[in-house]
Amino acid sequence: MTLEIQDALEAFFIDPRVVELCELLRTGDDLLDVIHLSENQHSDILTWLLDPREGHGQGDQILRDLLIGATTTARSTDLLDGRGRTSRFFSAWPPSRIRTATFGSAFVARELGINARERVDLFVIDPQNRFILVIENKAGMNHSDHQLDSYKTKFDEIASSNSNLKDYDCAFIALDRYFQGDEEKELKSASTWLHIGYEWLQVSANRALMHMERGNNAARLVVSYCNRQTEWDSPQNKRSIELASALHHDHSDAIKRLLSMSIRRIETEWLSSRAPPAELEFMLQNRSLGDLLRETQGMASVASSLLARVPGLTTDSLEHGRVWMDVCPIGWERYFNGDWWPVYLSITYSNKDRTQFRVSLVWNSHHARSEPEAKQLRGLLAEYDPRFSTHGDASRRWIVLDKNLSLQELFHRVPEVFVRLKNLLEVSSVNP
Repeated sequence: MTLEIQDALEAFFIDPRVVELCELLRTGDDLLDVIHLSENQHSDILTWLLDPREGHGQGDQILRDLLIGATTTARSTDLLDGRGRTSRFFSAWPPSRIRTATFGSAFVARELGINARERVDLFVIDPQNRFILVIENKAGMNHSDHQLDSYKTKFDEIASSNSNLKDYDCAFIALDRYFQGDEEKELKSASTWLHIGYEWLQVSANRALMHMERGNNAARLVVSYCNRQTEWDSPQNKRSIELASALHHDHSDAIKRLLSMSIRRIETEWLSSRAPPAELEFMLQNRSLGDLLRETQGMASVASSLLARVPGLTTDSLEHGRVWMDVCPIGWERYFNGDWWPVYLSITYSNKDRTQFRVSLVWNSHHARSEPEAKQLRGLLAEYDPRFSTHGDASRRWIVLDKNLSLQELFHRVPEVFVRLKNLLEVSSVNP
């Protein structure tokens, strides 16, 4: 090891942020810090979350979050067959009705007369409101037309032959943890199944966090699960990522040295070494820190490179987590509402190896300072990409600009998008 690397490691070890981060990452009483869920286990937890009588203390609120998220998506897509049961269900259940109704009589079932090979993941049944949600959940796996069509056919047969279910309304929902609503042409059985992601759990997480602050410890699992399935981060997780990013920036050489040792190899090396170096023991003693530094290395590096390569881009216009980054285009910062930007680029990984990137342009009316401003910004974006003019009732549009970009292609593409968006601002009549 060179003297420069040794000095870099010593500077890393004395940084007080390392101590704070190690403390934040200690595994406590959170079961999901220890285990990784299978697809069936994801469905088991969703069953627990959506049951109003379970011990999470959220009542029917999580089911309401799902319904609000689903009806919002249904209102912004034209893929559903308007004559179908799913489309008719959400037409009958607008957000205003969902917000004012109660779902305390609902219960969740894993089987409903369907054999194991044809079993849908779960059913939400509400005898009082007389509806059934048929939910097929994929935690990253792909849905297929054959599977979804066969599930629907089998359920329709059961419902039509059962006197208790004949007059029930029904909606078919295809859940996918990684679905972002930006590839409508590729959706399976999209005329009968509504495809949604897990983003509706962000609302559940925020509510559960407030319950925890009021002493409801049962809400801890709700917060933990929702945190892991969405881009929502608890204050503790946000602070952890913030510290990790800062350490990547200030101690890049030291972290590269630490991460150059794989977890498997360093255990063997430690066993065979007469005098194991301090960094070897440190990584073995602080596995959670090593995992977080490894997870954030990619996006932290991309963020740092973008800041260096794009003139005018500042840290105030960029936020990132482990696997995502949101960047406000230069010039559009003026529309910041104090919380987030109404227009931003979303950068995520597009492959499991995290070597390729997807770039999407996002408009979110909820982050605008006023409804007129939101409409004006959307009009501007429609000049950039006509897809922003579709789904006029939607409060958010998420348009994929590029898929599977290499890192160097990403560095070229982002400034290119920024230039076009800045030119749109300069020639527009939109006032800051």
